[in-house]
Amino acid sequence: MTVGTTIAVIVGFFLFTSDAYSQQHAQTAPADLDQLVQNADTILRGEVISATIEPHPQFSNIQTVVVTISVKRVLKGEAPATYTFRQFVWDIRDVADAAGYRKAGELLLFLNPNSPYGLTSPVGLDQGRFRVMHDQKGNRFAANGRANLGLFNQVPSKAASRGVTFSRQAQAMMAKPQRQVPLDSLEDAIVTLAGGRK
Repeated sequence: MTVGTTIAVIVGFFLFTSDAYSQQHAQTAPADLDQLVQNADTILRGEVISATIEPHPQFSNIQTVVVTISVKRVLKGEAPATYTFRQFVWDIRDVADAAGYRKAGELLLFLNPNSPYGLTSPVGLDQGRFRVMHDQKGNRFAANGRANLGLFNQVPSKAASRGVTFSRQAQAMMAKPQRQVPLDSLEDAIVTLAGGRK
């Protein structure tokens, strides 16, 4: 297979894979918290150290963003203290701000498994990337790129069908979903859905 054919195959793959689209301009199917947790290979929270646009090392015509995170907590899977991943950049408009990662601050990320080409992205793209915010009292909140819309739809019933029981604080959060939810309650629900305590 020639390099040109290989690139065409990869680009074709991205065209028909919803998670390959850019963070800001993608149209992806709605995903609730249970789907995000089950589909993620790694779930982590940390501070963005750097986000750089650069060509894919094997395919120079494909733009990617390389993101390095200082990891504060791992909720599913494994990650070193400094974690780097490479994400495909579909939309040229995402080059200017490194697909929204530049100066993003603290993020909670639900990351897909790495592809054979060394690429990954948040599950559901903007749905699997949460910004962590603080209020004046020091309380921490999280919101994804869709303002948590539909995040808890049917999650309690799906979890109950598997015998999963949430803590009171997680139940209270899911009973009254908001644009920003308490980070501690969200992480508690994530760990419960992932099947362990961390």
